Amino acid sequence: MRLPFILALFSPLVSAQEIKLLPSDGAHTNYFGQSVAISGNTAIVGAFGDDDNGGFSGSAYLFDIATGAELTKLLPNDGASSDQFGRSAAISGNTAIVGAPQNDDNGIESGSAYLFDITSGTQLAKLLPSDGALGDLFGCSVAIDGNTAIVGAYTDDDNGLNSGSAYLFDIASGAQIAKLLPSDGESDDWFGLSVAINGNTAIVGARLDDDNGLHSGSAYLFDIASGAQIAKLLPSDGAMDDQFGSSVAISGNTAIVGAHGDDDNGSDSGSAYLFDATTGAQIIKLLPNNGGTLDGFGYSVAISGNTAIVGSPYDGDNGSESGSADLFDIATGAQLAKLLPSDGASDDNFGQSVAISGSTALAGATGDDENGFSSGSAYLFELCTGHVASYCIASANSISATGAPISLVGLASVSSNNMTLRADSLPPNQISLFFCGALKQDPPALFGNGYRCVGTAGLSRLNPPVSTGSGSTQRALDLTSSPLSNIQAGDTHHFQLWYRDPAAGGANYNLSDALEITFCP
Repeated sequence: MRLPFILALFSPLVSAQEIKLLPSDGAHTNYFGQSVAISGNTAIVGAFGDDDNGGFSGSAYLFDIATGAELTKLLPNDGASSDQFGRSAAISGNTAIVGAPQNDDNGIESGSAYLFDITSGTQLAKLLPSDGALGDLFGCSVAIDGNTAIVGAYTDDDNGLNSGSAYLFDIASGAQIAKLLPSDGESDDWFGLSVAINGNTAIVGARLDDDNGLHSGSAYLFDIASGAQIAKLLPSDGAMDDQFGSSVAISGNTAIVGAHGDDDNGSDSGSAYLFDATTGAQIIKLLPNNGGTLDGFGYSVAISGNTAIVGSPYDGDNGSESGSADLFDIATGAQLAKLLPSDGASDDNFGQSVAISGSTALAGATGDDENGFSSGSAYLFELCTGHVASYCIASANSISATGAPISLVGLASVSSNNMTLRADSLPPNQISLFFCGALKQDPPALFGNGYRCVGTAGLSRLNPPVSTGSGSTQRALDLTSSPLSNIQAGDTHHFQLWYRDPAAGGANYNLSDALEITFCP
């Protein structure tokens, strides 16, 4: 007999409440939105085509994510024409870093990066590599976490022409800590085109590496304390021209790598992969539900906690190359939602850049024309904080020491209507039935070999699935159809699974754990 006790497990849910970010002085071909990042209550957006210090000298802007209000405009003290300051940008705590890959301090287009205090907008330091040289494009990519920054230079030549490199810097002093080079770097790998850092681990993409065919791509993990290479990341199905490593991000023990040239959903439809950042093992491959030819899914990626965001700047949902971004649950690989701007249009390239932090997602749209041709914009999306709570979890039954757990896959959002109930550790190939009600049964009622924890008021049955040979079952929830069509944002419903359990004896049937879901808009 299963004995009930209460345990609540919370997970984030998503709804798309949008704020459009525009600079106070936006102008044509500023390409505002080329780079975006979020930390705490502040977002940064780069505009590498801005002309304040000369043509394409570039700039970056700080915004309050709660209100969308512009806080300050960042400009380097020595900005000059064609520096492209703002081509890359990142933020952590009170410090922002902005790349200027065509700055000429160490030779034409040798590149640089700048640190700023986000509270005052004051420039703190200019970063230059100890061995910078003509054409290195140092600052093409930047990232920052805690006391350490990483800067990519994908056309550095240490391992051959355009083999690439990356550098670590101490934020407090601006001093270079280490230069990162892959153990097997070669000409035209473009190592350093994408970089990210979290805690003690850095990840660097080399999208033109050839291990799985010409321009198949790769990425590398490094220990930032020692500068030692930890692992080389390659997808299990990598192929020519996938350009795996075109984008990278890392959070906790999980890394994400984009491959915008992958062809699973058509030529250059794109993909992204999750990896264990400790072992380098591939976890899962991410593909959007409606990916298509030339979407470029994976052109940009970001990750925070349990959620990843992947940009598809050439997706055509709002017109040719209007762009989109998709949210994924990193635990399951399930797509949570597709983000589209409310005023998206052809050639906006929404999703050119993406960021996510806690409950906020951000995407750049460099081709937006609101302040003139390709002036650019960015969009904030707030992730709502409803909850999913498991309860009535059993200590044992005859199938599993933890009973039959029930979970939600997807987005508990009325508007997205994209979710599936799943139960595991069931007897294989047995009849089962999901049911739901508006109330909890308190106290739980003994029913067969388990406890019914869903109240009988308004109780509804859902179409009966049969468990698989591996002992799992699932059922898509459609909030537009009976009996769930009355559910609205803010409503709470309770779900459970009845299933045949012949091996357990007794009543020969049992009940899963229960699940309480509060639905988002």
